[in-house]
Amino acid sequence: MKLRRVNNTLEVSEIGLGLWSIVTDEWGSDINKAEELLRKAYDVGINFYDTADVYGKGLGEKIISKVLGTKRDRIVILTKIGLDFYHNTRPVGNYDIEYLKFAFEQSLKRLNTDYVDILMLHNPKANVIRDKKVLNFFQSLKKEGKVRVIGVALGPTLGWGEEGIDAIKMGYESLEYIFNLIEVMPGIDFLKYDIGHFVRVPHASDTLNENKWPIEYDQKLHRHFKDINWINRAIERSKELIPFANKKGMKLSQLALKFILYNKRVSSVIPNITNERELLEFVKVEDLPDLTEEDYNYLISFYERNFKELNKESIEETKRYK
Repeated sequence: MKLRRVNNTLEVSEIGLGLWSIVTDEWGSDINKAEELLRKAYDVGINFYDTADVYGKGLGEKIISKVLGTKRDRIVILTKIGLDFYHNTRPVGNYDIEYLKFAFEQSLKRLNTDYVDILMLHNPKANVIRDKKVLNFFQSLKKEGKVRVIGVALGPTLGWGEEGIDAIKMGYESLEYIFNLIEVMPGIDFLKYDIGHFVRVPHASDTLNENKWPIEYDQKLHRHFKDINWINRAIERSKELIPFANKKGMKLSQLALKFILYNKRVSSVIPNITNERELLEFVKVEDLPDLTEEDYNYLISFYERNFKELNKESIEETKRYK
């Protein structure tokens, strides 16, 4: 597995494993196989694990400790705090300093570690990102050696461009956000900055993963937040890329990952892996030729012609979360 540097501090595998996909039922995985899949991910060379305290109400952090605890010095853990599930039936944002202190200590206990490699604020709004007291708290954890890199995970859904830029300007050292062939904005602007970049939902709610087609509306799955008409239009337009992908010796789902990894500022991409077959298919991109500049420019022009309108609709849908 190829490694990429984050802030000259950490080395992470280009493909990461997101615990969100395997310890919740939001992407259709079998939770009972989470530990087995985590173990397999490590065996195939993945050293970067993305989780949050809210994933499975702590389960994501617990199984990292259970399965990989003896390999702590060989793995990189990103976790997030700020969505309060301790005191609410449904998680809500809570960025009070005392709560953040409490949440961080609980994460350390579940991870059975005395430090976190990357700690992020989970889905904060602009006022929280601009709050120097919150930044100072994160920086204090770094000074104490309890955190190595601080950052912000943008959301819900795409999050907002101004929040991402504000986080960078405030001094946060990394971002996690949605970026893919269909939803290029606002991520393309973040990539102008030399920080840690962690990309999630690279297959645009599975519309760039032909193994998942056809996609039907399912209230239980996370993608139900996406308009099913948007999903169907995205699939129809994505089909036109299959011959291009095949000519490059890869599947569309692999091309989607290669597009993201073309940008050398991307630290790691985190596909929604739900089973071993997907894990092996996605890590296989490491053995496939990288895209050329000509390939990348073609995909950007394809986006302009076919996906930009859908991207704008995705940005519009975020306004209901403002």
